[in-house]
Amino acid sequence: MTDAAAVARELCGPPTSAADTPTTVPRESGLYAWWAAPGTLPEVSGPAHPTAGGLELIYIGLAQDLRSRVAGNHLRGPTGSSTLRRALVALLMPSEGYTTRWTTDRVVPVDADELRVSEWMQAHLRVTWATHPDPKAVEGEVIAQLAPPLNQLHNKTHPSYRTIKAARAAYRASAGPRPQRTG
Repeated sequence: MTDAAAVARELCGPPTSAADTPTTVPRESGLYAWWAAPGTLPEVSGPAHPTAGGLELIYIGLAQDLRSRVAGNHLRGPTGSSTLRRALVALLMPSEGYTTRWTTDRVVPVDADELRVSEWMQAHLRVTWATHPDPKAVEGEVIAQLAPPLNQLHNKTHPSYRTIKAARAAYRASAGPRPQRTG
C-alpha cells in the first residue's frame, strides 16, 4: 500500500462535526477532507463516505498546521484565503444570496456574509484528517484516488469540474469590474 493510499484510507475515517474542530483537529501537518450530505451543494456530488451513511466527499486540502487551516482559515474565514470557502460561496450564491466585493486582489463576500458562510459550514459540513509529514507529496494522488468535486487542481476529469469552474467564474464576476488602483 502506498503512502497516499494510507492517507486516503485515513481521510475516510469517522467525520467530526465542523463545530468540534477547534478542539479535535491536531496541530500537525497533513491533509483534511470535507464531507456534506448529498444534495447540500447544488449540481455537485462527490463519492459517498464508506462508513458514515448520508455523507459525500466535497473537498480535500493540505496544511502545515491542520487545526489552524481547518478551524481558522476555513471555518472562520476570510474567504480570500480559502479555496474551499470561495467554491462554496460560488455554488451557494443563488440560494443563499451572498453579496460580494473586491479586496485589493480578489472577490470576497461582504463582512456579514463571511459570517453567514461560517455558520453555513458549521451547520452542514463534517471533516476528517490525516497527519503526514509532507502533505504536498501525496496530495495529487489522494485527490486522484478519492475524487472530491470541489478540487480543481489534480481533478480536471471530475464530472463536476465544468460546473465548479462556471460557478467560480460567476462568483468572480459578481462584484463587478475590478477597481482601478490609484497611486
